Amino acid sequence: MKSSGFRLVDQIRMRWRSLWHRRQLEQELQEEIAFHQSNLMTEFRRQGLTEAEARRRTRLELGGPAQISEEARDQRGWRILDQLIRDSRVAFRTFRKQPGFTITAVLTIALGMGANAGLFTLMHAVLFRPLPVTDAGTMRNIYFNVDGSRPRKGFGSSSFISFREFQDIRTAAAAADLAGIAQADVSWRGLPGRAIRAQLVSDNLLPLIGARPILGRFFLPEETRTPGSAPVVVLSHAIWARQLGRDSAIIGKPVTLNRTVFTVIGVADEASRGPLLQAADLWIPLTMQRLTRPGESLVDDERAAWIQPFTRLRPGTGETALQAEMQLLGARAITASDSGARVTASVMPASFMNTPNIRSATFSALALIWLAVSMILIVACANVANMLLARGFSRQREIAVRLAIGAGRGRLLAQLLTESAWLGIIGGTLGLVLAFGLGIVVAAFVPASMGLQLDLSPDRSVLAFTTVVSILSGVAFGLLPALQATRLDLTPGLKTEGLMAAGRPRARLQQTLVGLQVAVCVVLLVNAGLLVRSFGRVVTAGVGKPLDHMLIGSFDLRQQQYTQEQAEEFFRRMEEQVGAEPSVVATGASMLDPELDNANSVVSSGDSAATGNRFQASFDEVGAGYFAAAGLTTLAGRTFTEQEIRAASDVVVVDQRLADERLGGRAVGQRLWLGSPEEGPRPYEIIGVVNSTMPVGMGSQTLPTYFAPMAGLRYLEGKLWVRYRGDPGPAVTAIKKAAEAIDVEVATKVRTIEDNLELAMLPMKIMSGTLSALGGLALSLASIGLFGVIGFAVGRRAREIAVRIALGAAPRQILLLVGRQALIPVGYGLASGLVAAIAIGHLIRGILHGLSPFDPVAIGLVIVAVMVGSALAFWIPARRATSVQAASVLRVD
Repeated sequence: MKSSGFRLVDQIRMRWRSLWHRRQLEQELQEEIAFHQSNLMTEFRRQGLTEAEARRRTRLELGGPAQISEEARDQRGWRILDQLIRDSRVAFRTFRKQPGFTITAVLTIALGMGANAGLFTLMHAVLFRPLPVTDAGTMRNIYFNVDGSRPRKGFGSSSFISFREFQDIRTAAAAADLAGIAQADVSWRGLPGRAIRAQLVSDNLLPLIGARPILGRFFLPEETRTPGSAPVVVLSHAIWARQLGRDSAIIGKPVTLNRTVFTVIGVADEASRGPLLQAADLWIPLTMQRLTRPGESLVDDERAAWIQPFTRLRPGTGETALQAEMQLLGARAITASDSGARVTASVMPASFMNTPNIRSATFSALALIWLAVSMILIVACANVANMLLARGFSRQREIAVRLAIGAGRGRLLAQLLTESAWLGIIGGTLGLVLAFGLGIVVAAFVPASMGLQLDLSPDRSVLAFTTVVSILSGVAFGLLPALQATRLDLTPGLKTEGLMAAGRPRARLQQTLVGLQVAVCVVLLVNAGLLVRSFGRVVTAGVGKPLDHMLIGSFDLRQQQYTQEQAEEFFRRMEEQVGAEPSVVATGASMLDPELDNANSVVSSGDSAATGNRFQASFDEVGAGYFAAAGLTTLAGRTFTEQEIRAASDVVVVDQRLADERLGGRAVGQRLWLGSPEEGPRPYEIIGVVNSTMPVGMGSQTLPTYFAPMAGLRYLEGKLWVRYRGDPGPAVTAIKKAAEAIDVEVATKVRTIEDNLELAMLPMKIMSGTLSALGGLALSLASIGLFGVIGFAVGRRAREIAVRIALGAAPRQILLLVGRQALIPVGYGLASGLVAAIAIGHLIRGILHGLSPFDPVAIGLVIVAVMVGSALAFWIPARRATSVQAASVLRVD
């Protein structure tokens, strides 16, 4: 007798064979059944029974072949798998018999899944996908959230750390080898007009990411220890091959970066492009930071958070130990300069853009887009559910026959859900292909000069997401139709009359699904309309400035190592020479681009800071000619004089919004108390009021604005505003010639203000365009669903319509009869969709730039679009209903 261990081995062997050698086992099973039947029949014949009686007795003794086979399969195990395989075979046979239905359902699901898979692929690539480095699974980002008494100056992210903090943590760390990196643009003499992407790194960063030198070497520890001591550079393989012709003798040669001579010490391998989203052209030591921001020595500033830390998990070191050490060392390093600071360390799997500030800044936009694409999937599922309901009506007699011959309702439900799950899987697979193709198209439109390391190909995470969502979607859109199909009274279901009665609850369910689709497309289209209208308001209103005949010049003065005084002189000479061009009306300088919004804490007017209340205001630092160049009108008082600009006088100009909201409408002569908490607020006299401007960009707040005289380091990154008349060509030429005459090394970019606003409004344009496309897709799907519902209703009520026509009903009455069935779900969907759209409009009110969520234009256009789509979906089935031949229909019945 076999022991339990041997029996277990036999069971495992049998189950393994049943899983991988199914056909062979089936053949053996049939042969064994035939063998036993033959032996038993022979025995009965020997006992004197006739052949027919022997066969009957054999069946009674052994059971039917199908029954025996089922019992044998159950004994093998894997019963659920067997049923799934058989149900899948039946499902694919059904699909082949109904190719039109199958193709339509699969394409509908593919559209919904393609949008979801595409968005997930993009989010995953940017926020979660491992970096393109060696052994990416062990790389970690480290961020420090600091809530302190001294404000930190974030360069890239406030969660980064200063050079001193980085050195302290790295020296004390035992569980991790800490590396640091920062990003900057530099100029390379000999490559004019092209910004070079540089990464400032610690000596261990390149080895940490798995980079190898194909020429020379990487940085030594002593080259990244003392600020300004080692002007050495490691080149990327791309710039070495593209710009230097793969010069094998480049090691030891000088190159001039930002007017500073560097020595090339190495060239990295082709696969190494750095751990940041923008690939590096070259690497220089962290200690050479002063080269990239003259006048701002971040390397010596303990409040400057500019270094992004990376590390790797060491063998035997867990996440918990690394987290605990970073928390302890980070708090110790940061509180050394701010004793009251509260520090929270975060250790996260390394990816391109998982910094806390980026996540918070993009959350609202991503949430809105994700909601939109999820709605598209809901519409697609509702549409396929409607198709399954209509198909279930035609299969009721088939299902009734199956129930009549003994099929269980549970088995039929499993069969129907298997069919819908396979529709979801096939549609999801096609949707993934569509998403991948869309990723290729998107990547093709990204300029190669940006150097983005963005991989939009599907990986295991994308495949897992698509598979899970596809199966869940298949079950979701198939469950209600399957339940409806199996909840069938057996006797009426076998009769023609029963089909009519059974169709009424199904028709109500179909109308509910159509109403859901209409509501979803209304939500998408209304909010898309609001964003489009908001974008149009910004462009036409000109953010408070006339948009035509205005140019903005930008210059790389920091990269050219300009001092503050040199930068001021550069702008003074630019204004003189460009202003001499006959087509130029006015010139002026500003600190910020027009699309940027710089919020500042302000203490309101009063005789002392203690009596004023603090409020938020946007500000800019500008030159004397800025207001005329920007097209701002002086409403009261005056603007700055050249003497006030040179002396950096404590005077300000405010906009009308600040004057009305904070100063009671009479601003000139009053004081604003400005300044950081550390330095203490100082009084600034208000000398003038100009018209208000409108902020642009995602998340921009409508804040009051003040302007201060532009001075000091602001000129290093200043912008030159030029207002011109006639054709822009002479003004553009004048800007470029003037910059070249002053300093041929300075790279100059000239853009119209419309170009600047287009860049600032790009996120809103993407959102509005995406929502518009998705809304149009949802409307199309909803119209198709409505078309199917009306067609189903016409088919179900064909005899009733024939009777009405025979009794003298006019075509107009038949149209009203059919139209009522269309208007009810459309009306409910339109009403509920408008309520939901207005509610969501209130959530995104901050990016609507003064536009109300109740905007009648956007809502009116959507109502018209939905009614037109519904009318088109209604017309063909309705016309078919009025052309019913009563005699033919009644004769068939």
